[in-house]
Parts: sequence; C-alpha cells; structure tokens
Amino acid sequence: MSVNRAIAIVVNPTSGRGRGFRTANLVAASLRDRGFQVAVKCTRSSGDAEHIAREVSLDEHHRPGCVVACGGDGTTQEVANALASLKPSLGEACPVMGLAPAGRCNDFARALGISPEPKAIADVLAGGEALPIDLGRVNDRFFCTVATLGVDAEISSYVDSMKVPLTGTVAYLYGALRVLSRYRPCALRIAGDFGVIERPIFLASSANTSSYGGAIEIAPHAVPTDGQLDLCVIDQVSRWRALRLLPTLLSGRHGSLPEVRFIQTRRFRIETEKPLELWADGERIGRTPVTIEAMPGAIRVVLPDVSRRP
Repeated sequence: MSVNRAIAIVVNPTSGRGRGFRTANLVAASLRDRGFQVAVKCTRSSGDAEHIAREVSLDEHHRPGCVVACGGDGTTQEVANALASLKPSLGEACPVMGLAPAGRCNDFARALGISPEPKAIADVLAGGEALPIDLGRVNDRFFCTVATLGVDAEISSYVDSMKVPLTGTVAYLYGALRVLSRYRPCALRIAGDFGVIERPIFLASSANTSSYGGAIEIAPHAVPTDGQLDLCVIDQVSRWRALRLLPTLLSGRHGSLPEVRFIQTRRFRIETEKPLELWADGERIGRTPVTIEAMPGAIRVVLPDVSRRP
C-alpha cells in the first residue's frame, strides 16, 4: 500500500446489526499492532460517511494514505463519491480506498475479492496494492455496483423500509414477493450508442459489477475494470410470468430468456413518462430523466494482490 501509514476507517456502526462497529475495531487493532496510525470515525446518519471521507482527505496536515469504508454497499458508495470527486483536484495526494465489508449487502467488496473477516481485511490494507477501479455515474452521483430502475428499484425501496430482520438475497426475495403483487411495468426510452429502446419494461439495470442485493447475479459478465457498464433490460412480463422467472433471475441464469437483453455500453440516457426513482448500492441515487455512464479508473482501491484483480 502507500508509504503513508495513516489510515482512516469510516464506519457505519449499525451496519450488519452491529457488525460494522466490531469489524472496524478489530481491523484497527490489527493494523495498530503492525505500526499503522489508525483513526476510527463513526457515522450517525445518511451522508456522514461521504462528509467524513471528504473532510479527512482535505486535511493537508493529517491526510491519511487510505480511507476505509466499513459497512455495506451504501457506506461504500458514500466514501467512493468523496474520493472520486476529489481525485481530479488532489491527484496522487488523494487517499486510496479500502474496503471492510460488514453490511447487509457487500457486493462491491465481493466483486473485488475482499473477505469480510477482520484479519483478512487488515492483511489486505497492510500489504495489498492500490489499483484503478471503475465506477458508474448517474448524473453527478457515482455508484459502485448496479443502478437499477423498474421492479428492482421498487424492491430496493421496500427492503430499505421494511422492519423484518432479513439480509442479502433473503431480504431481496422477501421484498420481491411483496412488491410483485402490485407492480406495474413502466414505459421508458433508453438511448445510447447501441440505438434506442422504447417500450414498457420490467427492469433496467446498469451494472458495474456482476451482482447486487447480496450476490444476485444480474449481469454475470460485468467487471469493474473494463471501462464499460453492462445494461440488462427485461421486457414487460405478466405477474405470474415474473414469479416464475424469479428463481432464474436470482440464480443468474436469466441470460437465455427471450425477455432479456444484455448490452455493453459506456453511456446512455433514460427518459420516462413520469419521474421514476433509480436505486444503486441499496440507496436512492436519482430520478428520471438521467444520464448513466461508466467512469473508468475513477478510484484506486486496495486489493489483495494483482492476481486477484477482477
């Protein structure tokens, strides 16, 4: 990693039902034993992780060499937004990003080969290599995994608000069963270098990584190092057809279905008859109309070693 042996861990202490706080402190202790200077900074509400990451990165006198996002994909998105937006102005002085997966969904860390075990996380931060990793962008907001519109966005909204103590794919499946009973397909227009898609759709997902929602393989061939987004569009289907398709979708075997189309692209625009929400990394990220694009090498992330490059 960088010769700067100062590390800031930005942690959502409530992520993973308290796992974030425990992970942050175990990782910090392990790194301190190896001679690193570690500051653990806790968030209190949405937006805090981005604010803290930006604040420590702009501190010229105590700027860390690495800012670690400790939590789920939502915390990761916030830290990534801070670092990606500062990178053009700070250049090589911009801290690299570390990952300590400890949330409900940890798809970005999984895509990059980062273990959720505290000792393994500390090993990577102490001895890994910082490599350029792509992000996606919806208008002016960066995302790490998948930005989605349609039934997926409705499910994400439901899961975010539900009180049932479920996580990952189980939470997504529960939300899907509840949402499908009332979901109506949305008419939209998607325009890019691939042409124009203009019809009602079941979902449209823009993937920087192959999975989201706790290892749901929505775009099996997407990787965050190719400078592209993998757009998955599923045409309008009936409610009963959707229920029958759900196991295939959850297992990542939906590519052969006639309703499904995959497109690899750098940039496209989505317009809808009425404003619709987009969700990414488990968070609301925008409303249509939106421009979505790949941002090659937007951040540098500490990975286990070059052989583990995604």
